[in-house]
Amino acid sequence: MEELEVESAEAQEEAGRPQGISPARILWGAAAAVLLAVAAFGLWLWTSGTWRGWQTVAKVDGSRISRAELEEHFAFLTKQGNFRADVLTDADRRLEAERFALDDLITWRLVLAEAERLRIVVEPGEEDMVFGKAHGAKFGESLLVERAKKAGEDIAALRQQVRRQLLMARLRDKIAEDVSVSDDEVSTYYDSHRQAFATPELAHLRLLLVDSREEAERLRNQVVQGADFATLAREHSKGGAQERGGDMGWVDPRMLPVAIATVVAAIPQTGVTPVVEAKGGFYVVRVEGRQTPRQIPFAEVKGQIRERLTAERKQAKFAEWLEGRRRSARVQIYL
Repeated sequence: MEELEVESAEAQEEAGRPQGISPARILWGAAAAVLLAVAAFGLWLWTSGTWRGWQTVAKVDGSRISRAELEEHFAFLTKQGNFRADVLTDADRRLEAERFALDDLITWRLVLAEAERLRIVVEPGEEDMVFGKAHGAKFGESLLVERAKKAGEDIAALRQQVRRQLLMARLRDKIAEDVSVSDDEVSTYYDSHRQAFATPELAHLRLLLVDSREEAERLRNQVVQGADFATLAREHSKGGAQERGGDMGWVDPRMLPVAIATVVAAIPQTGVTPVVEAKGGFYVVRVEGRQTPRQIPFAEVKGQIRERLTAERKQAKFAEWLEGRRRSARVQIYL
């Protein structure tokens, strides 16, 4: 009776199966469908560029850097002006530039790993706050976002760059926390760089710049007759100082074009120069005051010198640490 039941079940199974198709053929068909799907997915990866993005271009202590990461960093450095336009069209020079960008990423990986080990962090939002403070943002103003939009830059990429700079600075300070500069070293530096702390003769200048000699002469005559120079500059002058009434601030006359420097030198203290032609047009210059050359006393600059020497030594020590870390790291480059 049991044998009949078994035979009956097998008969039912055979009846439900399409004639001429064995279990093995069904299995092979399913496998072929899977292989076709995998092949199609692989083709999509290749044609879409996703596969290229997954490629490993370097490893740093076992941590991989993908082609996508490199290309993102390369694009950011290009926008920042690190590479000239002709680099992008020449295959050899582009490869050289990509290797530079990769080297920068490798350095960043080493810095990031050390920062994590020492528990150095940048809190969320610090990037915007520090960027705004450095660029004179008003309270509540997101200057980082504004600048990124105006420059057509990716906001997240800019935040990442600011975060990177903050981590670099904090790690440098941690590694070089024992750096110090003595009073004698500050004094010695001042004595050996006295010329750097001497201010030259300066002149406080306002200028009018117009396109023709006739207009320049007409405006100069109005100034001589008592017209306000700043008002005339705002109304008639061209150039960056127009909105400031032609005010150039305190200027080292040696930095001026020769023609203008010559007429300015002829004004002992205050006064208006004759019309002078120079690059950009015709100038009328008003000398509003002069400062004689001066040696800045040590007491006024010793703090500045200490800060400068300390920063230089911290940077040197950080560079030495980074060079040693690069030598000890397991870096593999596939580019």
